[in-house]
Amino acid sequence: MQQSNAAAPAWAQLLPLAIVIVILVVRSIRPTRISVTRMWITPIVFCALAALVVYGNQKLEPAPFWEIAGGLVAGIAAGIPFGILRGMHTDVRPTDRPGVMYLGSSWMTIAIYLVAFGLRFGIRELMPHRGALAGVIGDALLGFAIAFIATSYIVIFRKYEKEAAAKA
Repeated sequence: MQQSNAAAPAWAQLLPLAIVIVILVVRSIRPTRISVTRMWITPIVFCALAALVVYGNQKLEPAPFWEIAGGLVAGIAAGIPFGILRGMHTDVRPTDRPGVMYLGSSWMTIAIYLVAFGLRFGIRELMPHRGALAGVIGDALLGFAIAFIATSYIVIFRKYEKEAAAKA
């Protein structure tokens, strides 16, 4: 089986991103009910998936450990402030059931996703080589996503605790 080295056209690369962005926007527009337990499952699952992706990427395009670690640390460092922003701009209301809350819509979440996906696309298009460096950048983006979600949930959880205490 022969593989082509030709890059996919830009519209073919943008289509999956556009679909993901539309789904995220639709989900972010309306309030969502979420339990505290379910909220913590997402970052744990993402960490496990990220570990598998980093391992698989390392098998396909080996990179030095320090590059992978540096990419993950840079991604995490970039994701934390954006997670704090998202958490601060998300409305949180406790429900009648303990441990369950409503998360309001957040324009900041939509903006952060648009910028993150746009940067990812731009970096991938501008990179002259898509080998190990692309893998390290992908690892950094995984670190960004996990830090973004985990940090935003920490801020949201603290807001929930304050709201639940005030309600009680």
